Amino acid sequence: MFSDMDRKVGLALYKGPKTPEEIADEVGEDVRDVMDSLKKLIKLKIVVKEGYPPKYRLADNIQEALQPEDWESVEGIRIHAIIEAQSYDENALKKALESIVKKLKKESGLHIVKHAIPEIEQTDEGIYSGYVEVKLATEGIEPLLRFLFNYGPSVIEVLGPEKIMIDSADLQRGLLDAAGMIQGYVEYISRLMTKKELEEFNKSLWKSLYK
Repeated sequence: MFSDMDRKVGLALYKGPKTPEEIADEVGEDVRDVMDSLKKLIKLKIVVKEGYPPKYRLADNIQEALQPEDWESVEGIRIHAIIEAQSYDENALKKALESIVKKLKKESGLHIVKHAIPEIEQTDEGIYSGYVEVKLATEGIEPLLRFLFNYGPSVIEVLGPEKIMIDSADLQRGLLDAAGMIQGYVEYISRLMTKKELEEFNKSLWKSLYK
């Protein structure tokens, strides 16, 4: 649901309200593309337009989620993340989003500080779209990598601490977990694709890495 442009715009607005021209200058993109992204984010209630000349800012609930005051008694790597989901069935989507929150609360090494499920929206194509917004702390790099691979957040921001010390043994376990998960995804995708599709995918992947 969120494109690279949406993420750039969101990060620009994290620093304060801006005009589309100011955002375009900061992220180095065409102002027309910035405007398209702003319209989308307004529809999703992530961005608010106000004043004259109009400026855009993050919605209050999004801005509050990025503030540090909730973290006083929490240790670890502090994260703000958004996990998206879509469905043709609104009730099924709502249950899926609620299930994500329940599973997160049971995850070893993760501590949920705050979570929210904003109102589900219906796209022009008739698909229901929603997301879980979560503020959490991880006890180390290993549970953080598990969170990334198991929940696939489309937006993730590290809120603190400013510097992180990682034990080599923890890093080793985290990297092994990540390698195993990646290999599992590769094997699954390979079974779904024909030989020609796989060859084209590999070519496009290498081009994108070395362009």
